[in-house]
Amino acid sequence: MASTSDSSLGHGTGGTQTTLEEQSYPAQAIANESIETPPKYAPSPKHEPGGWGSENPIRTPQEGQHLLETGYKSGKQIYNVTSDGTIVKFQPANTPGNEYHSYKVDSPRDIPASVLKEMLKDGKISRAEYNKIRKGKR
Repeated sequence: MASTSDSSLGHGTGGTQTTLEEQSYPAQAIANESIETPPKYAPSPKHEPGGWGSENPIRTPQEGQHLLETGYKSGKQIYNVTSDGTIVKFQPANTPGNEYHSYKVDSPRDIPASVLKEMLKDGKISRAEYNKIRKGKR
C-alpha cells in the first residue's frame, strides 16, 4: 500500500487541510467584525447635558442612527448636518459592536474640506454657509 500525504501545509494535520485564509487570528477577527458590522449610534454621557465634553445636539437614537448611516466619512470620523443645520461629528468608540458617539463640531476648521464639498454638492449646506465655514467664521 502506498503512502500519501493530503496536507499541503505540512506536518501533523491528521488529514485535514487548513489554508492560511481559513486560519483565525483573534485580533483580525475583531477588526473584521468592525468592518462587516454596520455602524451603530451609541450616545456618550460625556456629550449629554451636564457632561464634560462638547454638546451632542442629537436628541433621539433614531435621529442619531439615521445621521450616522447617511453621513460623510473622512478617515474614522463621520460628519452630518442635523435638521436645524448643526454639523455633528461621529467618533468611533472602538468597540467590537462598531459603535459611534456624536458631538457638535465647535471649530469649523475641524471639518475636512472634502466633507464640506460633498455637503455643498448634496445641498446640506448653502454656498454662503460653505464659504463661512471655510473662512472659519461659523
